[in-house]
Amino acid sequence: MGTSETLMTRFSQLYTSLDDAALDSLYEVYHCSIQFIDPLGEHRGLKALDNYFRQLLTNVSYCHFSLTDVQYDENQAAVCWQMKYAHPRLERGRELTLEGISRLRFADQRIIYQRDYYDMGAMLYEHIPLLGKIVLGIKRRMQ
Repeated sequence: MGTSETLMTRFSQLYTSLDDAALDSLYEVYHCSIQFIDPLGEHRGLKALDNYFRQLLTNVSYCHFSLTDVQYDENQAAVCWQMKYAHPRLERGRELTLEGISRLRFADQRIIYQRDYYDMGAMLYEHIPLLGKIVLGIKRRMQ
């Protein structure tokens, strides 16, 4: 198994059932100088990423990813994914689904750069009672 293939296997295992226990393997996946960017912000360094994930996980009942398409070579990857999650204050705690894509770059057999792209409205705003109606109305008008 090649280095990139091994790294993508570890990446998949980390996100399959993202929880506090899974976060113990962050150092096996991410470079100590990781730059992680998503619609919520930017985090630099492994400690900052660990803190970010732990903060996010305190607010959800669970968070599971399935990787739907993975394209990679020795230096980079593009990963399409589907996240299933539940938050006690969104939609009465029922399971929600979000699709997204991650752009990854590798260094020293770890991920040194990750940029996640997803619809923040679909993840959060559409599920907040009053705000959700406004966001969905705007989306309908844009179509």
